[in-house]
Amino acid sequence: MKINAIIMASGLSKRMTKDKLHLKINKKKIYQYILLTIRQCNFNEVILVANDEEIIKESIVSGFKTVKNNYSYLGQSFSIKLALENSSQCDGFMFFVADQPFIKVSTILHLCDAFNKNPDKIIIPLINGSNKNPVIFPSYFKKDLMVIEGDQGGRFVIRNNAEKVIKVTLQNEDEFFDIDTLDDYKKAIEMKVQS
Repeated sequence: MKINAIIMASGLSKRMTKDKLHLKINKKKIYQYILLTIRQCNFNEVILVANDEEIIKESIVSGFKTVKNNYSYLGQSFSIKLALENSSQCDGFMFFVADQPFIKVSTILHLCDAFNKNPDKIIIPLINGSNKNPVIFPSYFKKDLMVIEGDQGGRFVIRNNAEKVIKVTLQNEDEFFDIDTLDDYKKAIEMKVQS
């Protein structure tokens, strides 16, 4: 199966007093972790959507297809549409968030394997009963994803297609920790992260 990775890196950090993706953990900026991790995976294509020039430059150096989002205020849905419009043909789209620095290559591959075995299903990691990112959507959901609005992301599509969802139960909650607030950031600094 050909899976395209999509990295969402153009959020406005509304719950932070500063741009969270440039905060450092173990001498690396938060956004750099997901770039390094995805570079170790064999995706068909990697597409990064961002509005920050530094992140854009680093994505290009990483060899990723890079799309500038000048309309971040329109919400996550606009980033999704930009990515899908610039995506090459594939069997599925795996959506990553740039503020989730701890996810491991082995976990990504495990989720990809679940999709390879169920290519017509939406694959969602499940931790302690909660849905997490990254989620994989079969490519036939592209039209559905292109009509979402605001900050819904793919949740709307998931809710409307419950029979098409497979949840993969995983144990390491730390891998799916995302950084939304300063308290989250302080906690992340204390957590063990591969450097």
